[in-house]
Amino acid sequence: MPRFHILEHTADVGFEAFGSSLPEVFENAARGLATLIAEPATVEPREEVRMEVKGADLPDLLVNWLSEVLFQHDAERWLFHDFRVDSLDDHAVSGIAWGEKIDPGRHQTNLMVKAITYHQLGLQQSAGGWRAQVYVDI
Repeated sequence: MPRFHILEHTADVGFEAFGSSLPEVFENAARGLATLIAEPATVEPREEVRMEVKGADLPDLLVNWLSEVLFQHDAERWLFHDFRVDSLDDHAVSGIAWGEKIDPGRHQTNLMVKAITYHQLGLQQSAGGWRAQVYVDI
């Protein structure tokens, strides 16, 4: 099963993330977002950033998790190489992102993501695991 798959949509870009568990689909969704922002092969896992967010339910929690990744990129100038979810329940998720601060001389950026949206947001469990569908404003 692939980790994520990019989806195209007018004025938006989306992706599907997959995982055998709920934490894994959250990790892979963050990887999908990070790939939209910058080429992961150019980002070194030099430092870690702890992230904790809350949400009203699991779909809201996924949007808030990805919004935190985007906030760290926009406000703190981080690019990320990888993610790990340490704790996840119906209303809170915490984990670690590994990456480094943006270096325009080394990093190849892809898209300027403005926001994570609720448009066509999906988070489903099936016999094969979990699937998330997320669209972002660009």
